[in-house]
Amino acid sequence: MRKLIASIILFFMLLLPLSMVATPVFAQTETDTITAPDDTTYYDTYDYGYDDTYDDSYSSYSYDLSGIDEETGVLAGMAALLFSGVMLVFSIVIGLGSYIYCALALMKIAKRLDYENAWFAWIPILNLILLFQLGEQNPVLLLLLLIPGVGALVVGILSIIALMKICEKRGYDKMLGLLSLIPIANYILLGILAWGKKEPVAAVK
Repeated sequence: MRKLIASIILFFMLLLPLSMVATPVFAQTETDTITAPDDTTYYDTYDYGYDDTYDDSYSSYSYDLSGIDEETGVLAGMAALLFSGVMLVFSIVIGLGSYIYCALALMKIAKRLDYENAWFAWIPILNLILLFQLGEQNPVLLLLLLIPGVGALVVGILSIIALMKICEKRGYDKMLGLLSLIPIANYILLGILAWGKKEPVAAVK
């Protein structure tokens, strides 16, 4: 009897470890046989309530910008033309005003120095002859203008010397004539020589 009981206990003791090993194996085998549902099939069969067909008409839509480009070009051209016209008118007004002022000043200087042909101041070339005569320079030297580059430089230097001489005749320091080298000061110099209060030191005969 004791041997029978001992044999049964021993049998169950051997069976217990075997069952612990076999249980995970069976469980894994059973898990492997289970198939998961196909997600794509599920979502494909589900009705979302809207038409998912793609209309490629939107992808082929294009913007027509040709009209805008043409209008922009026309406006730019009109703006450039308007600006050029304004600058041209401005240049003409400034140039004409400058010529009139210089002519008036030179004529007034000639009159104050008792020069008989003061009207030369209004005519191109003759106004240079008048300036040279008032400044005691030989007008023939104006022919140097026919020599490109160097001739204009020499005549410019002679014009400054003539203005320095005119300053002396008008009772001012001859160094005042160097103001003619400064773009704005040359107009001031002509105004001083023409309408200054000082009386001429000597008259040109």
